Amino acid sequence: MKIIINTLIITLFGFYCNAQQGEINIKQDERIPKLLEIYKSAEENSEYYQIQVYNGTLTGANTQKANLDVDFPTWETKIDHVDTDYRVRIKKIKTALEAERKYLEVRKKYPAAIIITPN
Repeated sequence: MKIIINTLIITLFGFYCNAQQGEINIKQDERIPKLLEIYKSAEENSEYYQIQVYNGTLTGANTQKANLDVDFPTWETKIDHVDTDYRVRIKKIKTALEAERKYLEVRKKYPAAIIITPN
C-alpha cells in the first residue's frame, strides 16, 4: 500500500514540476569577429617552427601544395602571400627537434626546403 501511495505522490509531483524556458540574446560589437580573424592570423605564425618548401608564382605554389598534401597528408600546409611571391609552408611545428625530423623527411622529395624558426 505504501508503494502505491509513494508512486502516486511522486507521479503527481512530477506533473506539477515544470522546467524553466527562456531566451538568451547576446549583443556584441560587430567588430569582434574581425578582431578574432586578425588575432588568428597573427597567432598562426608565432611560436611555431615552419618548413618552407616553395617560393615563387601562384600556379607553382598551388602545384607544390597539392604535391605536398599528397606526400604528407597529416601535416598542415598553407600558401602564404608575401610581397610578389607565394610561399608553400608546413605549419605549426612545435619543437626544434620535431622540425628537424620533418625537415629531413621533406628534404628527400623537396631539396629546396628550409626551416623557418619562430620570432
